[in-house]
Amino acid sequence: MHRITPHFCFLLLGLTAIALPAHSQEGSYPYTEFNVGVSVIGEALREGYTYQPITLLPTTSLWQFGRFSAYAEGQFVYADTPVQTGSAFEAGLNMGIRYQQPLFGPLIMNASVGAGPHYITLNTESQAEGFIFSDNFEIGFSYLRPGKKWSYNLRGRFRHISNAGFKYPNLGLDNFFIIIGLRQQL
Repeated sequence: MHRITPHFCFLLLGLTAIALPAHSQEGSYPYTEFNVGVSVIGEALREGYTYQPITLLPTTSLWQFGRFSAYAEGQFVYADTPVQTGSAFEAGLNMGIRYQQPLFGPLIMNASVGAGPHYITLNTESQAEGFIFSDNFEIGFSYLRPGKKWSYNLRGRFRHISNAGFKYPNLGLDNFFIIIGLRQQL
């Protein structure tokens, strides 16, 4: 069984935690974030349990385009698995587009879509271990505290992972996450 090494995880975390210069325009909100997601609706696997991982999501905006931003996000995922020795891990890097709409006062609604390559150690009858893609669709809110650099996030995310047919089996795994976190304005 393949294992994700600590060096690989630290490399991905370092790449995503470095805040690259964000080019700000009127109405834009460049940011870095550290979020935690808990799967509240998981994939029921053929082995008789539900895949409900927990994920760490360091994120940074890369470029601003008005209310749109391109972002990079690391995903570091852990899940208990009763059918294989040890736990399952995932790691990867996603790129995406986020739209930020001010609502009232310090509240901002955001919606995003992102995808990227990942590696998973879970091996089930539904999904082979190894190289996969993570596709994410998210909507939520950020509360930008007036006069403060640190703010709060609350989001919902649908995530689909699969290997695009490179290895059998490839039925994919779907989860819905509730995500909370901290956001730093740049």
